[in-house]
Amino acid sequence: MKRFTILFLMACLFAAMGGAKPKVKDISGSIAINGELKKNYRNTPAGTPVIIRRIIQNPKTFSLLYAIEINGIQETIPEEEMYIITLSTPQTDREFWQQAYFKNQLYKHFSERGYRHELRREIDEECSEYLDRLHEIAYQDDYITSYVQGVFAKLAPAGIDPNRNEQLNVRVIQSTEPDAYMLPNGSMLISTGLLCTLDSEDELAAMIATEIAHFVLDHQVENIYRAERRLKNAVFWGNVFSATAEAAFDIAYWNNDSNALTVSTIASLGEVASLLSIPAINRLGMRYKTNQEIASDRIARDLLSLKGYNPDGLPSALGKIIDYYNIRHRTEKITRYESTQLLLKRIEKAGKAESQTSYPYLKKTSDIVTFNAAMNMANQRYMDAVRLIQKNIDNNFASTHDYVILVKAKMALYNTEDINNECLSLLDKAQELAGNSPNLDIYKQRILLLMRMNKQSKAANSLKEYLSLLAKYQAQGIKGEEEEWTAKEMNWAGELLDKISRI
Repeated sequence: MKRFTILFLMACLFAAMGGAKPKVKDISGSIAINGELKKNYRNTPAGTPVIIRRIIQNPKTFSLLYAIEINGIQETIPEEEMYIITLSTPQTDREFWQQAYFKNQLYKHFSERGYRHELRREIDEECSEYLDRLHEIAYQDDYITSYVQGVFAKLAPAGIDPNRNEQLNVRVIQSTEPDAYMLPNGSMLISTGLLCTLDSEDELAAMIATEIAHFVLDHQVENIYRAERRLKNAVFWGNVFSATAEAAFDIAYWNNDSNALTVSTIASLGEVASLLSIPAINRLGMRYKTNQEIASDRIARDLLSLKGYNPDGLPSALGKIIDYYNIRHRTEKITRYESTQLLLKRIEKAGKAESQTSYPYLKKTSDIVTFNAAMNMANQRYMDAVRLIQKNIDNNFASTHDYVILVKAKMALYNTEDINNECLSLLDKAQELAGNSPNLDIYKQRILLLMRMNKQSKAANSLKEYLSLLAKYQAQGIKGEEEEWTAKEMNWAGELLDKISRI
């Protein structure tokens, strides 16, 4: 019935325009944005509910007309008179994103500039190639991936514009940096570093929401379009991956410790940096102007409120990202955020808030903290590894692996009697957590520590236990890399035991 009414309205509009041949252009399709009149309008009193049903374009003047419903009656209002309507708080996802389109003049934007479908096709092809390369640094953990996907799905819009065919999705990547990227084809990247830096789901939701808002506002495509206009098409796309084309994508194993620590393959920081380089990020339209960041943050706060999240999660998250870089004395040339100064400007607009912490979130992400600590340890960033492990210890989520990593980091940084004794205590704590399950890495680290402390007799006893455990492990019929690793360790332990016996 409503569709018939709209068609009748358009027919009346044709008649009012003198039977002009040009057809009315439907800008929005069927929408339903609720509001009310601010003041009396055409004999209708202020406060009367209004529903914006459709946005159409006058074929003669190209100005916009708004088809509205008041008391069940359809009327049209010219764009310059829309100030008389106050929008209501959206009650559904669909209305929220329709309001976002309306408030940010996206209906008008696309009607004037079109959807640039050919450009979007090229962008999707390049993003697909880029995502294929990023598979090398994917974080392989179904539990965390499912958790992040759940938060993302709660916030992501669906079917807001039939002219945009991008499929929204999210994936977690290995990177020690606290980054969140929304590629122009609708694929979002969340770094393990961001999950470690944040302390609550509200903060994670905030970072996801602001990136989704960039996508809905079409900031990436607009930025790419402007950049492409300044260069010839072939030159632009030929340079998109110039920073990654010659990069080596070999995975760096942490001397087989990845097996001992039961964590998935750890990518080298060089590989991560090459794939998440500033030129590649900027070329994909993710170097945002300040006004684009602020517009996205504003939408994000409203979306968080609609979804039951604390909107102050946004300034809290941004503040922790600033702290991450300040601790490392990096304030400029930050991959996703450019500088901490720009992050501070975003906090000023979003509103300062108290730092947030959530026990369930910290528990969910404790394994990622361990993983990122292992990444830092593998790349000799010992202080960063210590800071991360200390986070798990402070939150009472430290595992056996955490204590072993902490000992390794401290032994790499210091060699004093106090620190060495502290490391022995940490290994005792690791053994206590391991219980009756033998952990080969604990034994090996204890041997190395005792040798450093010139306690050869105790080291010899630990070596014998280590060899016994290796033999039992070997007897299980292990094959491949594990078999090679075990043989290598048995050879090392045997030679060291022989050396001690001759001292």
